Amino acid sequence: MVILDIPDNVKNNLEEGVCITCCDSVVLCMSEDYPMTNDAYAATEVDRSDQNLLIRHIIYDDPSNPLTVEYIADRKFISRVINQGYVKVIFLDKLLNEEVSTKVKLGKEEIAIIKKEASV
Repeated sequence: MVILDIPDNVKNNLEEGVCITCCDSVVLCMSEDYPMTNDAYAATEVDRSDQNLLIRHIIYDDPSNPLTVEYIADRKFISRVINQGYVKVIFLDKLLNEEVSTKVKLGKEEIAIIKKEASV
C-alpha cells in the first residue's frame, strides 16, 4: 500500500463513495469497490454543471455490474487529461492508502465531446 501526499482540502472532502480531482490530473476515490482488472473497457459520459463538467467513467470490469466513477472537473484538470489522453483514477481505503490505480483511456470521440462541453 502506498501513502499519498494528498492536499488537506481534498482530504477534508473525501468520504466513502466520493471521487475528487486532485493535483491537476488525478481522480481520487475513497471506495471499497474498485476495478478487478486494470485493462477493462470504460465508457465516458459528460454533463455540464455551471462552470464545471460532471464526468462519469463506467468501467466494465464486470459486465453484469460495472463500476461508475463520477466527479466534477474544472478547466485545468480537463486540459491536462485531454493532453494526456487518459484519466488516472486512484482508489483509496479509509486511511487514504492506495488500494488500486487504473488509467481510463479517452478515445478521440470522448476527447472531442469533453472539449466541446468544456469549451476548451
